[in-house]
Amino acid sequence: MTLLIISQSRRRDNTLDQSNSGKKIKLHFDGKRLNATENGRYAGGWDGVAGRPGKQGPENQKRTNVGPIPEGVYDVEQLQYPPQDSWERFESWMGEGEWPGLEKTWDNSRAFLKKKSIADPATAHRNGFSIHGGKDPGSNGCIDLTSGMDGFADFYRNTGQSAELNVSYPEYDPDKQEDGKAASETGGRWEPDGASSRRSFSLRDALRFWE
Repeated sequence: MTLLIISQSRRRDNTLDQSNSGKKIKLHFDGKRLNATENGRYAGGWDGVAGRPGKQGPENQKRTNVGPIPEGVYDVEQLQYPPQDSWERFESWMGEGEWPGLEKTWDNSRAFLKKKSIADPATAHRNGFSIHGGKDPGSNGCIDLTSGMDGFADFYRNTGQSAELNVSYPEYDPDKQEDGKAASETGGRWEPDGASSRRSFSLRDALRFWE
């Protein structure tokens, strides 16, 4: 009983609306990594994936519950935490409720994303995305940081739980995909043909989105 009370108290503390203290937090996800800037300066990064294994290439953005989160701009909401109530945990363990799979699926926290704008209207039907962790890499489209979620959550709490996320896949050429040209796999990351000879996406590229 004591442990339950402590957990519930900690949960309440962590869900308080914290002041941003003048910090301007920007996040960028490129299909492989979530990078953060604070007032225009690099503040941290976490490896991540989006979409189901084998379907994480940006050409699958239109596929509901399969492909990665669509390119666009999102507001990051405050962190949420798994339920501590015994019945809620049992319900979630059975695959029901708001936290199906509990920590195995979500890790110790998650932050939902509110869509602001999208790059391709054909992906407008997709929603309900979040940033979360979990035991196994992969998701129905959410950004999955796996074991890195705790580190991101610490950063997000300490910076006021207010941020804007830009999702873009810099090496993705939708016109090339529509022409029926095949994509290639290079080092586990999706790249169009011939992209391996170009430089990789850098933090400087990410900062251009907010210049």
